[in-house]
Amino acid sequence: MVRYICRHCGRRMGEFHGDWRVPTLGLTGLSQEEQEDFLELDDAGKTATVKILCDHCLPVPWDENLWYN
Repeated sequence: MVRYICRHCGRRMGEFHGDWRVPTLGLTGLSQEEQEDFLELDDAGKTATVKILCDHCLPVPWDENLWYN
């Protein structure tokens, strides 16, 4: 299972009820550093929490120099 949450406000944005290693999700294509930044795996390695920004917390206009982008 994959859970998507906002890493700024903690809002739950959705879930995928399949294996997080499904290639079409792209999570296995992340580098080790990116996985450490964006993913949290449970102890069994079956549930991944993906930490991203929700639309509410995303700055408008987009600023690539902000620390939380």
